[in-house]
Amino acid sequence: MELAWRGAELGLLEELLAAVRSGGGRAALVTGSPGTGKSALLGGFAERAGRSGALVLSASASPAETDLPLGVVGQLLSGATGAPARTADGPAALHDVLRHRGASAPAVVLVDDAHHMDEASARCLLYLCGRLAGTGTVLVLSARPASPSPAGPLPLPLAELLRHPRCTPVPLTVLDEEKVAGFLAAPAGGAMDTATARRVAPHWHRFTGGNPRLLHGLLDDHRACRPVRPSRPVAGTAFRRAVTHCLRGAGAPVASVARALAVLAGTATLTLLARLLELPERTVAACLEELDAAGLLDGGRLRHAGIRAAVLEELSAGESAALHTTAARLLYDNGAGPASVACHLVAADTTTGGRPAAPQWAVTLLAEAARQALAGGGARQAADFLRTAHRSGGGEGGELLTMLARAEWEADPAAVVRHLPALERDLAARRPDADDAAGAVGLLLWHGHPAGAARAVSRLGDVDRAGETASALARIHRYVYPSADDDDGGGGRAVTGPGHPAAGPPGDTGEDTGEDMGEDMGEDAERVLASIVYDHAPPVPVAAVLAALLYAGETGRAARWCALTAGADRSRATPARRAAAAAAAAVVHARTGAYDHAAGYAGRALSLLSPGAWGVAIGMPLSAAVLSATRTGAHPEAAARLRVPVPDAMFRTRAGLHYLLARGHYHLAVDRPRAALGDFHACRDLLAGWRLEPRGALDWRAAAAGAQRALNGETGADGTPVAGLTLAERRVAVLAADGCTNRAIAARLYVTTSTVEQHLTRIYRKLRVKSRTDLTALLAARAR
Repeated sequence: MELAWRGAELGLLEELLAAVRSGGGRAALVTGSPGTGKSALLGGFAERAGRSGALVLSASASPAETDLPLGVVGQLLSGATGAPARTADGPAALHDVLRHRGASAPAVVLVDDAHHMDEASARCLLYLCGRLAGTGTVLVLSARPASPSPAGPLPLPLAELLRHPRCTPVPLTVLDEEKVAGFLAAPAGGAMDTATARRVAPHWHRFTGGNPRLLHGLLDDHRACRPVRPSRPVAGTAFRRAVTHCLRGAGAPVASVARALAVLAGTATLTLLARLLELPERTVAACLEELDAAGLLDGGRLRHAGIRAAVLEELSAGESAALHTTAARLLYDNGAGPASVACHLVAADTTTGGRPAAPQWAVTLLAEAARQALAGGGARQAADFLRTAHRSGGGEGGELLTMLARAEWEADPAAVVRHLPALERDLAARRPDADDAAGAVGLLLWHGHPAGAARAVSRLGDVDRAGETASALARIHRYVYPSADDDDGGGGRAVTGPGHPAAGPPGDTGEDTGEDMGEDMGEDAERVLASIVYDHAPPVPVAAVLAALLYAGETGRAARWCALTAGADRSRATPARRAAAAAAAAVVHARTGAYDHAAGYAGRALSLLSPGAWGVAIGMPLSAAVLSATRTGAHPEAAARLRVPVPDAMFRTRAGLHYLLARGHYHLAVDRPRAALGDFHACRDLLAGWRLEPRGALDWRAAAAGAQRALNGETGADGTPVAGLTLAERRVAVLAADGCTNRAIAARLYVTTSTVEQHLTRIYRKLRVKSRTDLTALLAARAR
């Protein structure tokens, strides 16, 4: 066995063997922490000694055989060919065998893990160690370092043997960077050339602390990555197994301290560790020294997450829950921050499947930790905290449910769907405050539950702040779902009652024309957008609210809020908020004709959330994407976007109107005028039912007229074929007839060359011409 990184230690043992050949006997004690290579060193020395003709007797002590008398001596004598098994003769048995064979050849006696040796075998080796001179023997023992053991004192014979003055000390420590490079490039087990080994040695040294056993595991994982070799160390199965072996070799107390370190992570202190394990601090300190000597620690903490994961894998569910629960209580009593305590409560709750739930004192703490996490953009962590708190019950059940739904919306809006029925029932059974209702209304509107949103608004208290919130929420509700003025989605009126904040002043008919909604909705929309940028409150369908500004003709204000939303604090921007901001930008750019930018923002919005996570708001990014693709001639892209499933509730919102208009324009562009006219007439019917004027981005009339002309046939009402062309096709036809190239036409009209080619294909088909010459002649005849 080649041990280039242990050349000095091997050389020392070989010097002892050479001295024995000259007469006498020698002894050595190899010490080192678990994983430092004691067994490998003894194996390498045995191999060299055997090649030189020496008799090699070896044994390995085990914790399971500590109570087996003369177990180690029996292993040694079984390797002495022809020697009688005289273990019953007491301490002199092994000495007699070696003395009689010493004249023919030197003997090498190796005992690995001698600290686990049974007491009788220790007496035999102690007897031998004092009489080596006439045996021609090298006695080599390996054991843990002689520092105070957390497992307690060793039996007297073994303690005397390991401290015998005739034993030459051979201490093993973890490898430095140079020796790690030698390990990686060693012919027997290395996987790298010398140059590569030297280059990666610093990373591997930091990852393993120079522990040879961990290096072996890491090397096995590195080989398993073929044909792809990672540039950085990867803690795989072999590495985690090596960590486990090191801890088992260190003994139960050391392993317990390592597990406590893994559980406490960054909050660990000597006092907390001692209280968690109910051990004296001096015992814990001795264990920490052993862990540090084995290279498992860095600055008093487990070296990295891979080691921590390997340590935690050894815990059963019950052990893990008990440690985390105790750690939470200790940290709570010591005034630790809510998040630190809450993480342990969640870990305990997870390992037991939610049974038993967190203690009652922890519910308030979990809620506070969740609020802090949400304020910092940690939506997923907040949701974990709130799930644990909600399972525990308590007096804050309703508020916790609303908070949980809001946190899950931030992390993944699709996950909120399972909470909506319970959320509606809870809001119907109690009177929520303003903040509670605002969060609930936003979630219910987003996922197509306008009736539940209306009931939440109607149950707000009468305090001034609640009244103002109710008024704003009611107008937003009526804007997103205009049909709510006639029904609540369940057959009843959404917002009723004279004097209710949602109702208008006395004599108000409740009809929401564009003029009625414009100013108020512009203010409410800006309030909602401000909450996204500054307060980080959960937004209602943001793109739909932003459309209020566009509908009122406030494109400049919409663009300003779009920029503010996109530039909000990125560290606190959850996927849902980034998606909402991108959707808002897509709507604004599509409205102003910047279709390339609109397509980019729409694609980003749709990639951040799944279709199910968007709820009814999916109509806004989808409509922007479809319209942009249609206007730029990317018809396959538009068709692909139209295949995305949308909820039925979307068509009861203004987002559905935008979607219908975009789909109608696509149908018209690909020569499906009947389908286009159906979408435009659907917009007409919805607006009429909602008593809204078709204006701005929602004006369907010009597009419907174009679809009707296309349906009338290739010859228009004036009897000329050109009347059957769309406005865009007419422009292309005139420029082509004037002799412009496709590229020149594209430059003049600010479209792509492929768009021009598609227009010409449809123009030739509609006008029944085959070339530009025929087109020129036809247009010239029409001009005459």
